[in-house]
Amino acid sequence: MFSDLFNNVFSQTQAHFSPSVLLLALLTSLLLGLLLAAVYRHKTLYTKEFVVTLTLLPSLIAMIILMVNGNLGTSVAVAGTFSLIRFRSAAGGAKELLAIFMATASGIAVGMGYLSLAVAFTGFLSAVLFLFEKFGFGSVSHARRQLSLLVADEEDYETKLEHFLNQFCRETECLSLKSLPQKNTVELEYLLYFKPQTTDKILMDNLRSYKGIFEIKISKMAKKKKIL
Repeated sequence: MFSDLFNNVFSQTQAHFSPSVLLLALLTSLLLGLLLAAVYRHKTLYTKEFVVTLTLLPSLIAMIILMVNGNLGTSVAVAGTFSLIRFRSAAGGAKELLAIFMATASGIAVGMGYLSLAVAFTGFLSAVLFLFEKFGFGSVSHARRQLSLLVADEEDYETKLEHFLNQFCRETECLSLKSLPQKNTVELEYLLYFKPQTTDKILMDNLRSYKGIFEIKISKMAKKKKIL
């Protein structure tokens, strides 16, 4: 009775894998999904829905690869379906995309029968990602800030502001200028590197006392770009 699961009701063909192979593939991919989810949750703000999806995604991909194996027509249909899902979905963060690609690669390896490769690949990348998070690889410098200012459109405001900022920063770089229609104002964005004695409060208090500034925003994180 259980073997009937692998019979095609539309034809007399039968799948090329046995129930034991299917069970082994699903268990392996599920364990790999649990490992990926555990590593992703480390020092990450996450949602329950995404963690559950990440856990089950390798099993789903492995099942698709098992069924598609050797069938060109089905492969094209599946590729089209995934493309439609991709362009109808909201874009995620870089770490979310990395986790999804890792889960997809693990599921593909399991579905093709390379269980040892899938385990080695997932374990290696999970360990590397965990070490990156643990030791703060690529973390933002404590001295770097992004400053956004809304200033009056007066003569030579950029030179005056840079001279003022140099009192508190060892490096300043003007990233962008944007003219705004209301009240003849200009929006400026700076990349700053604080001097050792400078703090956010010191800079904020001095900027408040500077005439001609209407709005101040100091950020430790750079703005996310919509392009790669």
